[in-house]
Amino acid sequence: MSNLLDLRIAARANCPHEHAGIIRSYYPFWDAQYRPYLLAAVDALPGEHFDFKPRPDMLTARQIVVHLAEAEVAWNRILDHGPEVDSPEWVAPADAPAEGWRTVIDARDHAALHRLLAGAHEATQARFGRPAAELGQVLQRRFPDGVERTYTVHWILDHVQEHEIHHRAQLNLYLRMLGIEPPSI
Repeated sequence: MSNLLDLRIAARANCPHEHAGIIRSYYPFWDAQYRPYLLAAVDALPGEHFDFKPRPDMLTARQIVVHLAEAEVAWNRILDHGPEVDSPEWVAPADAPAEGWRTVIDARDHAALHRLLAGAHEATQARFGRPAAELGQVLQRRFPDGVERTYTVHWILDHVQEHEIHHRAQLNLYLRMLGIEPPSI
């Protein structure tokens, strides 16, 4: 935990002006604080509880982590290849809706979950070094039902960051339900 404390202290001094002109200036705490605490929550989850879920129709603890990686890959594919690209489906609906979800990729242990999250985050990290002016780029996406949505790069990155924070909190709640103290944020 002292490593997390060191990260927290260092992150407090991490300011947007240190990254002036690049996208990272809008996300100075993602890699310095938010991601390490997500990884700490993953590490706090004992392997025998990977498949814990409070209700049958919910995601398991493992599936929460896989879903985070899946969503980050999907949004980065849209940013890199346009809005018509296919998204990965690593957590898919179970055959019976009451059973919740099924994991369709290998995520058997902590190392596999760490690899998934790291691989999913590579494109985001590469984007952090790009000019901040790219945040205003607009993408339009037409869905199969004919609905069209408009997104900016900035909205997408904010959404992915918020999504990570949201599901980290969900994972921390699962830890508490299991009687495990989650990492302090």
